Amino acid sequence: MAIKAMPLSKLFKAAGIEHQLPDGSDPLIKAVSDNSRLAETGSLFVATRGSQTDSHLFISDAVERGVAAVVVERDTPDYDGVVIVRVEDSRDALGRLAHAFYGNPTADMLVFGISGTNGKTTTTYLLESILTAAGYKPGVVGTIEARYDGKHFPAANTTPTALQLAAVLADMKAAGVTALAMEASSHAMDQRRISGIQFDCAVLTNVTQDHLDYHGTMEAYAQAKLLLYADHLLRPKTGVNRPEPTAIFNSDDETGRAFAEAFSGAKLTFGLEAGADVHARDVTFKPSGVSFTVDMAGESFEVESRLLGMFNVQNILGAVAAALSMGLPREKVLAGIRALENVRGRFEVVDAGQPFTVVVDYAHTPDALERIIQNAREMTTGRVITVFGCGGDRDNSKRPIMGRIAASLSDLAIVTSDNPRTEDPAKVAEMVVEGVRQAGLPEDRSRMILDRRAAIGDAIDTAQPGDIVVIAGKGHEDYQILGTEKIHFDDAEVAREFLAARAER
Repeated sequence: MAIKAMPLSKLFKAAGIEHQLPDGSDPLIKAVSDNSRLAETGSLFVATRGSQTDSHLFISDAVERGVAAVVVERDTPDYDGVVIVRVEDSRDALGRLAHAFYGNPTADMLVFGISGTNGKTTTTYLLESILTAAGYKPGVVGTIEARYDGKHFPAANTTPTALQLAAVLADMKAAGVTALAMEASSHAMDQRRISGIQFDCAVLTNVTQDHLDYHGTMEAYAQAKLLLYADHLLRPKTGVNRPEPTAIFNSDDETGRAFAEAFSGAKLTFGLEAGADVHARDVTFKPSGVSFTVDMAGESFEVESRLLGMFNVQNILGAVAAALSMGLPREKVLAGIRALENVRGRFEVVDAGQPFTVVVDYAHTPDALERIIQNAREMTTGRVITVFGCGGDRDNSKRPIMGRIAASLSDLAIVTSDNPRTEDPAKVAEMVVEGVRQAGLPEDRSRMILDRRAAIGDAIDTAQPGDIVVIAGKGHEDYQILGTEKIHFDDAEVAREFLAARAER
């Protein structure tokens, strides 16, 4: 969409950033950039400090390219003809300025933010289906892709950069999008990539061990999640008649309970345990999905879904609580839940007519792996065969934990490569196998096959009627990262190839 240039003072005002410009200096800003190589004549360059690079070091490059103004968070030399504005947090300012430059595209949308270790993607799919049933035109930003108006854009990260996000949301607004369901990763919140967005409803699915390679501790990880509520939910929008911004917490989750107790704004809790504001009971699983009763505000109603697994009951509860808290009609909420068939790479069933079940799931944390194997166990009277690995150059403390979980809960655990990146795949797998050994399994109940394709093939060739094969770790991803190279690899696609070959034998 075409963006109009605006005076620097107007841009800062629209972004809600206190500032002081030199007398008589109010240049017209034609673009906003955080990359000196992409800076244009008449643009605003925002210098930020990241984990790898400090772009304050490249201000002179941006000036040479003709920028009209620069935002900094530390002292910097003056440049003739260039306005320098200092702020406390330039990463936060970048998000606010980006959204202001694009006209604050979410200002009139109904915006849901979903945070948590597991369940974010499924919750956005559920909300998208609910919003469609309720007559909204929804957009989605998440781990798999950004999508709206029939357009799909693959995602490199759960949450795009601040500038990318603002541009995508502006396109959504231009396409008539009226509601947004957005995954908000802990990285994005910590790096202020979602600054400039105000959420009507924020959902916390759960907080378990993940991304400790980045955050360092569970406390820091949980604190990053809290930013969604502290920074983005407590500033209600004006000019639009809608319910008070509301936080939705999983009361079955320890961190969710702690957040709910500490949060002073409007809130609802959901869970399987009694005492939640939105509580599920009488859960019944069948081959076609799940049904259960929801108790909420003194009333009860039935929910039916084609999704499988107890973890999806929690995801559904979170979506129900979020949608109802925003005043969506209950019958539309229930219709939207019924309409969703499956979620790519989230307990996705690969069915080629074989006499056993194959599922592909993104589970890449100890908690997620434990839950999907337990759910697989509930679905079969046969064996559970689990294929999994752990990513390289990431939190290595979870590797033996995941090995122990898979070995303890599976009848056969096949350890393989995930995305080894620059680590030696054998060394990564050996750390996982150490956890397998701790489980004390007989040797015939575990294998290490580093080639992921071969590991999937071995699991499918080993499966007998009534068994279930769980291929965990990559889910929707259609690539594998070996060294610094990204090659095509799709777990579901590979599974179909081996199922077809088995059928021909």
